[in-house]
Amino acid sequence: MNLMGKIFTLLIFFMSICFLVISLMVGASHRNWKDKAMEMKNEATLAQNKLEESKARTSEKEKLLSSERTGRAMQLAQLESQLRAARENYISKEAQLRKESEISQQRLAELEEAQARIKAQDTEVADLKANNTKLVDDIATQFSLVANLTNQLYELKNEITLLTEKESDLVAKLAKTKRVLDRNNLTPDSLTDHIVPKLDGLVVKVSEDGLFAISLGTDDGLRVGHVMDVYRQDRFVGKGTVIKTETDLSAVRIDPDFRLDTVREGDYVTSKF
Repeated sequence: MNLMGKIFTLLIFFMSICFLVISLMVGASHRNWKDKAMEMKNEATLAQNKLEESKARTSEKEKLLSSERTGRAMQLAQLESQLRAARENYISKEAQLRKESEISQQRLAELEEAQARIKAQDTEVADLKANNTKLVDDIATQFSLVANLTNQLYELKNEITLLTEKESDLVAKLAKTKRVLDRNNLTPDSLTDHIVPKLDGLVVKVSEDGLFAISLGTDDGLRVGHVMDVYRQDRFVGKGTVIKTETDLSAVRIDPDFRLDTVREGDYVTSKF
């Protein structure tokens, strides 16, 4: 119960006493009014004293209530000041939290980017390791190849030494052969010009005067005076003598003593038989 309730309770109590006194006075009107007046006066004095005492207590209660109100107002003002400070602190903390959140988001993005770079670097390192392994294998292969080439080089050097010695021997023999040929007025080809190399060719053109051209020349070793056999598939056609040569073409005259048929373009010529 608060202070106002207590005050109303006391007032109701005093009013009840007053009504009780009045009812007692009405009920005892047949008594001695003087004695009754004195009694009532005493009771009224007591009641007045009690009322004064109650007023004094009420005044004290009111003073206490005013003091409590003042204290509560001060506390309320202090609480409002604290609430205002707390709100300002909350706003400041909220702004700081927002800033920290932005910084955290930025750092998270940087972290994700760094993780992506690390992943890419890991992939690159794995590729480099694979390439390194491949390079090591290639180096081992190249080293083995170099070793083999070195051995081959030594063998080639030995062969070059042998060939150099053979070259010296051949130069000496050629010099000796040249002196013999010069003394007999001969050339190196004069002894082999009459030998026909083993050649195969085709008749590329035929004229009416018994001449025809073949697809062989000096580049093939053919010389003037060489004799070529002419065939048509497996059938012998005749023989012809080379009368003129070029690098890849020669003119041949048919020998009438060995002609069995007319030479045609596309016939087969050979010196292997």
